[in-house]
Amino acid sequence: MTRFTLNTPTKLCFGEKCIEFLEPYLRSHRRVAIVCGRKSARVSGALQDVEQLLGKLGIEYIVIDKVVPNPSCSLIDAVAEEVWRFGPHALIAIGGGSAIDTAKLVATIVACGGSCRDYLYGARKASRNLPLYAINLTHGTGSEVDRYAVATIDETREKLGAGVCYPTASVDDPRYTLTLPRNQTLYTSIDALFHAIEAATSTLANPFTEMLSVEAARKIFEYLPKALEKPDDVDARYWLLYASMIAGIAIDVAATHIVHILEHVLSGLRPELPHGAGLGIVGPKLLEHIYRAKPRICAEILKPLDPSLSGSPEEASRARKSLEKFLRDVGFDEKLSNYGFTEKDLENVLKLLETKPFRSWMRLTPFEVTKQIIEETYLENL
Repeated sequence: MTRFTLNTPTKLCFGEKCIEFLEPYLRSHRRVAIVCGRKSARVSGALQDVEQLLGKLGIEYIVIDKVVPNPSCSLIDAVAEEVWRFGPHALIAIGGGSAIDTAKLVATIVACGGSCRDYLYGARKASRNLPLYAINLTHGTGSEVDRYAVATIDETREKLGAGVCYPTASVDDPRYTLTLPRNQTLYTSIDALFHAIEAATSTLANPFTEMLSVEAARKIFEYLPKALEKPDDVDARYWLLYASMIAGIAIDVAATHIVHILEHVLSGLRPELPHGAGLGIVGPKLLEHIYRAKPRICAEILKPLDPSLSGSPEEASRARKSLEKFLRDVGFDEKLSNYGFTEKDLENVLKLLETKPFRSWMRLTPFEVTKQIIEETYLENL
């Protein structure tokens, strides 16, 4: 497995045992705050590796292990205050998307002031941030290489994203993903897959995002079954992590659209819905509409599942079935009702989709999203 570095806005080291890549960056800091979740940073071994490096360099640090999935603005503001009181020169995020996104917003709030919701609503613009170093623990979000951060506003249940900052430098080590539970192996890979599908079909898509997306999907289709069958297969984890990383670059360029929009509404209403699970539930139905709008590139992405796809809009239903079969084959067969959703929630879903942030985001979808499409997608997946 090749180890390499990538010079995007984030300096990335990809491969096994590359934590020392951060050493020259950290040497310039005397105090750092580590932002992570309550368990994964320790179980993966990443926190121990970071603490050893900080000890070697004589750097003072604190560990703030309060991050939870689908973090709220109130949580992020509380972490930002704790970080501010400690007065670090930099942040280290250890975790998946929730931890890295939290750290992005905290790094911005501490440097620029304001609150989490200010940046999600666009009331403040991120003009600077504390240096941020990310150690990624999942093969899903791509947050270690993009500028986006996602959080839920407590009062309105709006789960929104904003471009706030890139990590200064990041580490993608497949060894840290070996301890992912089976469901997180599945959910995070589904997230990366829909990053690829949406970045290749958004109104901002281009040949570069298409190329990245086709390759990312191909790796996920090949290696997700292997990682599920043999969780300690570091080669499979390497390629899933690679797929997630290049899909993260793709959404940094072309963003996501309707599948992520609807999922954000759903997991904003019920934070217990894992992000990747929500995408896997509503994604196949919405893929049918995406395929009709962008048949050529969708066919190219999905050919590993159905080589007979030729890029005709009439194949949309068959394309959807091929994706549904893949998800069933890897053990994903969930419904919205598993997370407590009922028909009564549809009204709130439709209402949230009419708010300004979601309407603005909807413009990236390559077809007109009607009320009927949302209703059918929601009701079919209860």
